[in-house]
Amino acid sequence: MMNWKKIDKDLLRFLEDAVPRTYEDTRYGVPHLVGEIELSNDDPRVDLSTVIFNGSRYPLAFLDEGFFKFMYPIEDANPYVVFLEVRNFFEKTLGDSSFRVVLRTSPPEFLRGIGLEVLWTSEYMMGGSEFVQVWAVSETSRYNLLFEKRGDSFLFRDIKKVDEPQ
Repeated sequence: MMNWKKIDKDLLRFLEDAVPRTYEDTRYGVPHLVGEIELSNDDPRVDLSTVIFNGSRYPLAFLDEGFFKFMYPIEDANPYVVFLEVRNFFEKTLGDSSFRVVLRTSPPEFLRGIGLEVLWTSEYMMGGSEFVQVWAVSETSRYNLLFEKRGDSFLFRDIKKVDEPQ
């Protein structure tokens, strides 16, 4: 079984160090997280770096002989928001629920714990499942986040950046 905890730990450790430092360089271009994850069951290897692209902000990912290679734009100064965005991108790109973030606490409590201000929360039922939608803000952006309630936990389903009105 894949050691996702090691991948998460390596990714989060890197983001906690690199994102605040890299985000300061946005005046030169768009910072991107560039990485390679060796999809090994025993001991997955994670290699990460950041690079600045002038004008580019397109995510990219592909599988190559047991490696997941990717590039993702860093558009928030909060490393935990970037972590959620990257994990959501991995899950959607690979179609693999193993990348899904599972919360053992309520979404608003979790989001406050990672430094976001929760503006609004709504719970609703759809297709027999219970969902929690949250609007939250970081220092630099506003987000619409979606979680699905499963028993005592919440599955992180989606994050969308809410653009400023023109």
